[in-house]
Amino acid sequence: MVTQAYGRHLLIKRLDDEEPTVVARLTEFGRNRYGAAFRSHSGRWEPLPGTGSLEEMANVVVTLLQPYLQPDN
Repeated sequence: MVTQAYGRHLLIKRLDDEEPTVVARLTEFGRNRYGAAFRSHSGRWEPLPGTGSLEEMANVVVTLLQPYLQPDN
C-alpha cells in the first residue's frame, strides 16, 4: 500500500506488478474530519459510511476494503 496527497484527498493505492492502483481515498471535510470513498469497477467514487478523524477513517477503509487492498498475484 502507498498513499499520495492529491489536493484535499489522500489517495490509497494497492501495489500491483506494474503500477499502483488507486482503490480508495480519504477526503478532508474540515479540521480533522474526513470521509472515505472507494473506486468502483466503473471508475466512480462510492462513499463509505461515516466521517471521523484520519485514523478512524483509515480504519474504516482497511476494515471494509481489506480484500481489495491485497495485491493481484
